[in-house]
Amino acid sequence: MQEVPKRVATTFSKLKAESKEYLVLKTIHSKYYVYKERGVWLRDMHRTKTISEYIGKISANGLYIKKKLSAKDDLENAVNLISIHGGKIIWHESREMCEEIQAKQPPISKGADLKLLMALSMNSRLSSSELASLTGLSEKAAYSRMKVLERDLGIDYILEIDIERLGYAPYLLLVKFEDNAPAANDVKNAFVNEPKIQFTATTKGEYDLVAYLLDVNYVSAIDNFRALILKTSLAKYRAKWNLIPFAQTYSFMPLRKEFIENVLKTKRWRRDRESTSPKQDELLNREFIVLKELNTNSIESFSRIDEKYGLNKGTSRYAYSKLKAQGIIVRPTISIANLHMKYIGIIQIMDIGEKAVEENRYKSLFDLMEYGKLTNKYCLSGNIGMPDGAMRFLPVFNDGDIDKVTKTIEKELTGSSVRNFIVTDILVGSLCYRRFDNDYSRQHRLLTELGKVEAKKPASYR
Repeated sequence: MQEVPKRVATTFSKLKAESKEYLVLKTIHSKYYVYKERGVWLRDMHRTKTISEYIGKISANGLYIKKKLSAKDDLENAVNLISIHGGKIIWHESREMCEEIQAKQPPISKGADLKLLMALSMNSRLSSSELASLTGLSEKAAYSRMKVLERDLGIDYILEIDIERLGYAPYLLLVKFEDNAPAANDVKNAFVNEPKIQFTATTKGEYDLVAYLLDVNYVSAIDNFRALILKTSLAKYRAKWNLIPFAQTYSFMPLRKEFIENVLKTKRWRRDRESTSPKQDELLNREFIVLKELNTNSIESFSRIDEKYGLNKGTSRYAYSKLKAQGIIVRPTISIANLHMKYIGIIQIMDIGEKAVEENRYKSLFDLMEYGKLTNKYCLSGNIGMPDGAMRFLPVFNDGDIDKVTKTIEKELTGSSVRNFIVTDILVGSLCYRRFDNDYSRQHRLLTELGKVEAKKPASYR
């Protein structure tokens, strides 16, 4: 402060004491300017960027002259601040003036929130500027609203992996106990230590238990599961164990870290005399590291991964690009933890006749593409013996919704057997709740081929 006049220093000290923000004084051509500075977290680069904003100047005699703002600027700043924090604006001006002002404001609303959720669902590694471009918000507003959604919805950053490209196929296990059912803890203890099992839940209705597991083929899945049951307390319970190949048609099942660390690690290629290059379903060590790290946190910085594992700069970024190009990484995405639903309902469709498929296929496709309040209508869907059956996992928010959806499907797929059961407790793993852009879905492509929707250029998420 000795480099500036005493009066300037005194005025600046007073401003700092009265301000709740961090202020700096800059001398430019013997004139004194006051800036406020704040740190902004850059999600895509995982570092903090300092942003300076000019707020006024101090004359040589110590007079503080505040930056002049127009009435329009003051109003817009107030509207933005109130909207970002969920406040409601009540206008007392004329209707024409209200409409003119509102038309100029960035659409910080539920609509913008849904656009943000969709953009993050399609690519969680998008930068703030890219999110702003996709939502129509300013970069600052997009970042602020994203942080609110992260906090309020409990957003987890996860990875969507095409596991079949690594040599594994999904199966559903449906269990009905004939006499007494085991306690939930017994089921959990039996399944949680098997890394090939990605999801297990107790259910009420047609079945008592549902599980989702991965294996290299059906025979291996049967043998491994039989061995698992025989070495646990579940072997003493009489039950009908139905292991069914599950062909996913919508969304995906998140992979547990135990699968990556204990099963997928066996796919790491190591050079030897007989193997000078990796096979199609094998991974280089750097590729395994990227899958492991991003599966836990899909927005982890590549520089931190390189540093953590002692890799050369840029190695993990290159591995990520290669995994994307190969289709192993489908996309970095999100899952909403605080969805506040009542329960998960599972709809089972059986005996789908060829006539029903031919005449009403498009109705089923439209049903899969519907949206809920925040997320897609279904969090997972797949065929179980196409065209004989299907399973759909439905987040339920209101009592009676699952029965309504079941009746609608039954009506659309005439002659089919449609029934439902509900999840009472998730014991192992989790499902993915996001807002996937259905313009990229298999269902949209099929509807386009059937002439039910017009082909269009979808939004770009890189």
